[in-house]
Amino acid sequence: KFIHLTSVIILISCMLQADEYSSIGTSRPGAANPTSSIPYGLYQFEIGTNLSTGPSMDTTFTLPTLLRMGVYKNTELQVAYSNKFLTLGILYGGINFRGFENSIIITTSLTENNAALTEYNAYFPISYSFQNGYSIWGQVGGTLINNDDRNPIISYSLAIGNNFGDKTNWFIEAYQSRSIDEENKVNGPPFSIDYGFTYLAGNNVQFDISMGVTFEKEHKNYTETSRFIEWGCSFRLPY
Repeated sequence: KFIHLTSVIILISCMLQADEYSSIGTSRPGAANPTSSIPYGLYQFEIGTNLSTGPSMDTTFTLPTLLRMGVYKNTELQVAYSNKFLTLGILYGGINFRGFENSIIITTSLTENNAALTEYNAYFPISYSFQNGYSIWGQVGGTLINNDDRNPIISYSLAIGNNFGDKTNWFIEAYQSRSIDEENKVNGPPFSIDYGFTYLAGNNVQFDISMGVTFEKEHKNYTETSRFIEWGCSFRLPY
């Protein structure tokens, strides 16, 4: 009990020390990545629980986890784990042009129990905030180098959101990934729609819940292939 109490006290103390920074900004929920880095001198943990299922499919359970570390002005390092893949990345953000904010993210991945890097990807997120509180954001990404037999992937997403008061926000998003060799196929690649809410519990803590559906086109008809629900939390600590 003493160890648990001490851990709670340390955690609360560290979170209070980070109050001098602006409110936490996260990469979850949703598919698009952030356009700004976390402040220098902070760790940020983003943890979720995802349940996914579909017609004739078993329910799968994953725990997507992301660690972000502010290492320099507008620059952060990232370590993510989800579905047996470990991903390492670097983000440079806060690039402003005519009211738009941009970032550049380079990542590399390796599978579980495999010491070899499997691919290198680049993402280019962008966001814009209107005076009425609405925001739009999205990204384009793709495979730079692939070290296995899989085809290169290109992905894109677009989202819109707003807030309910000072602490609660909502969003809706559409996104898609496709192999380069799928450009001329009759059946287009699957596309997904998700929506969700975030709640700012404190300057350094955010909770979220989201859900989504994936559709696949067969000739002229769209059918549901999977759906998911995910909830999680994000918090940051000084180091």
